[in-house]
Amino acid sequence: MLTSVLGMLGCSEITADEYGCPTADFEMKGKVTNEKGEALPDVEVSTSMMAKDSIVHYRRLSTTGETGTYQFKEDLIGLGWKDDGYSFSFIGDTTLYETYDTVIPADQIHLKGGDGKWYEGKASLTVDVVLKDKK
Repeated sequence: MLTSVLGMLGCSEITADEYGCPTADFEMKGKVTNEKGEALPDVEVSTSMMAKDSIVHYRRLSTTGETGTYQFKEDLIGLGWKDDGYSFSFIGDTTLYETYDTVIPADQIHLKGGDGKWYEGKASLTVDVVLKDKK
C-alpha cells in the first residue's frame, strides 16, 4: 500500500520519475502570426493543467522571437498527458489578439526510441498558430 501511495505521489510531482512514472522527451516548435500573416513577437507559449475548474499547474514554456518563431523542449511525466493530450495557450497582446488555446491529442505525439520500461522515447511536433484579431 505504501509503495502505491509513493508511486502516485511521485507521478504527481513534475520532477520525479523514481517511483515508476512514465517519462518522455517532447519538443515543439512553430510560428505565430496574425490574420494578415505577419509574424508576432513576444507571444507567450504556456501550458496549464486544470482540476475542478482551477489551474493546478502553469508554466511558461517559450516566447516568440522577432520572427514569430518559438521552440521548447519539455519532459512529459506521469500519465495525464496520455489520457487528455497536452494543453497549450498562445497569449499575445491581449488588447489586440484573442488567446489561442489548443490541446495536442496524445495520439499525435508519436514517441520513438523508448527503452520498454519507464522511458517512452522522444517526440517532436511543429505547430503554427494564427492569433485572431480581437473584435
